[in-house]
Amino acid sequence: MSKVRREDVDKLTSMDADYPHDDAVPELPPVPDAVNPPPPPDNWNWSRFNDDIHPQRKPYDPPLTDIVTEEAPLKADVCWSMRSPYSYLSLQRLTWLNSNYNVDISIRVIFPVAVRTRADSGKAGSGRWYKWADTINDTRRMGQYEGIPFRFANPDPIWQNTWPTETADFMVHPLEKQPYITWLTRLGNYAELHEKAIDYVNAVSPLIWGGHVDHWPDHVRDAFNSIDGLDYDEAIQFIRDHPEKVDAVWQHNQTIQLNAGHGGVPLMIFQNEPFFGQDRFDLFYWRLRQSGLTKRKIARAPFTTKPLRWPDG
Repeated sequence: MSKVRREDVDKLTSMDADYPHDDAVPELPPVPDAVNPPPPPDNWNWSRFNDDIHPQRKPYDPPLTDIVTEEAPLKADVCWSMRSPYSYLSLQRLTWLNSNYNVDISIRVIFPVAVRTRADSGKAGSGRWYKWADTINDTRRMGQYEGIPFRFANPDPIWQNTWPTETADFMVHPLEKQPYITWLTRLGNYAELHEKAIDYVNAVSPLIWGGHVDHWPDHVRDAFNSIDGLDYDEAIQFIRDHPEKVDAVWQHNQTIQLNAGHGGVPLMIFQNEPFFGQDRFDLFYWRLRQSGLTKRKIARAPFTTKPLRWPDG
C-alpha cells in the first residue's frame, strides 16, 4: 500500500507537482472553491465593535433567561477543521461539556483557513513568519499541559510548503491537489447530515493528532465504521452520487462562521458570539453559565474522561 508521509511531500514544492498517491484515499468528485466570500457587514464582531471612540452599532446580547433542561438545552456551534491541532486539543472539553451538561454542541466541519484564504499565488499570505514553528512547538506543549496525547499529523492533512521553516514560502496547493482534507471534510459533513458530527471528530481526530496509530489514513475507514449508525462505504458512495448535498454542508458552516465575524478554528459560537481558540474554552463555558447552563442527570454519548483542567476544578 502506498503511504504518504510529510517528509515525502516536503520534496514537492511546485504548484504543478502531483500529490503522491495514497491508496487509503478514495477517488471523489471535485470540490467547489472554498475561498471565503466577504463577511456580511452586520456580523457579530463588526456590529458589536466597541473601541470607546466609534459608536457601537448593536448592543451586546443579554444572557438568556429561560430555564435550561434536558428537554430545552442551550445550543452552540463549533466551527472545526480536521487540519487544526487546536480543534483537536479542544475535543475532550467540548465532548465532556456536551455529554454532561444541558447544551447541544453542533460541530460544523469546514475547510482549514490555509485553503479558505488562499490567494491566486497559492500562498497563505498571513505574513506571520513565526507562526508555523510556533504552532508546532505550542501544540506539543499544550497537549502536555492538558494531559492530552498529541503528535503532529503525519501526513499533514493539507499540502502546504512548510519546510525548511527558515525559507518556506508556505504555498498552499489548490483543492484539486488536496486529497486528504477534501476526504476528511466531506466525511465530516456526511456525519453532520446524520447528526453524528461530534461522534465523527471523536473517532477520527485522535487518529490524526493523537499519535495512536502509524499512518492515520489507513485507519479512517475503521474509525468511521465504529460510529453507531454510519457506514463508510455508504458515505463514500453518497459523496460520489450527491457531492452538492455534502458540499452544501461546509458552505453553510462557513456562513455560520462569517456571520459570527470570524475565520479561525476552533470557533465556539453562542448566540452568534464567537470564542476563538481552544484557549477561549473557559470564557465560552462562563458565557453558557451566565445563560443558566445546568448539568445533565445522565451523561450521553459520546463519552470521554473528565478533562484535567476543567473550569470548575
